[in-house]
Amino acid sequence: MTKKTYSIGIDIGGTKMMAVLFDGKDVLAEFILATPKDSLDHFMVMLQALIGPIFEKCEELKIKIDGIGIGLAGVIDRETGKMLYSPNIPIINNVNIGELLKEKINLLIKIDNDGNCFTLAEALLGAGRKYDNVYGIIVGTGIGGGWYFDNKIYQTKNGGSGEPGQMIVDFHSGTILEKAFHDLTEKKSEELAEKAYYGDVQAEGVFMNLGNLLGFSFASIVNIISPEIIVVGGGVTEASDLFLGQAKKIMKKNIASRIAAKKIKLAKSKLGKQAGAIGAALMIK
Repeated sequence: MTKKTYSIGIDIGGTKMMAVLFDGKDVLAEFILATPKDSLDHFMVMLQALIGPIFEKCEELKIKIDGIGIGLAGVIDRETGKMLYSPNIPIINNVNIGELLKEKINLLIKIDNDGNCFTLAEALLGAGRKYDNVYGIIVGTGIGGGWYFDNKIYQTKNGGSGEPGQMIVDFHSGTILEKAFHDLTEKKSEELAEKAYYGDVQAEGVFMNLGNLLGFSFASIVNIISPEIIVVGGGVTEASDLFLGQAKKIMKKNIASRIAAKKIKLAKSKLGKQAGAIGAALMIK
């Protein structure tokens, strides 16, 4: 009988951070706190406060933690572990969060981009588990992503891969996908979704345009790396029925290969809000 391994997975986003206790298959506990943005000291205090209840749960269950995985939004230097650029949490720029946490907690700590963590979880346990070539994209406070291929997350020596939010979608203005998304929704996607569900034509139009925007972007991804499935996660997917169908339609129309256009799958995350944290926990083997 295979011995269970236990790990902590932490998903740190622009508005909240989540920690889970994971046994390789199931989430045994979950805790959420707001993401501090005022100072690094406050950030580290709250990060420890997030993990604290997990350790209490471990004592209660009499289990030993093998390590902590952390998913962070931004570009990470794979050699040093430092955050090179975090668009939504600038206080952690040029900081190695893993090293700072290890000073307080003597455990194996691994760090990766949150999009990679999301994709790893969906590829192994979620909507992409039946496929070998999976692209994951998170649409929330920001837009991130990752590529699972050849039984692992694709990584480059120089870092910065899997950043679909930085894709240029307007060559006249140089506008990137993430900015276009925020300009379109005015950073009020939840409020707009509520209006759309109540029949607000203007709000419905915003989501139709979001479908167009994402559809063209997905087509570009397929034309370059041709994944078998694109899995979409993040807060905006709570209103996926307002835009995902349109995104799929536009994507298929703009894929060069007719075979790829016919076979490509577009799916909503199956692991939901816990996907990023589960993926972070999966880094601990």
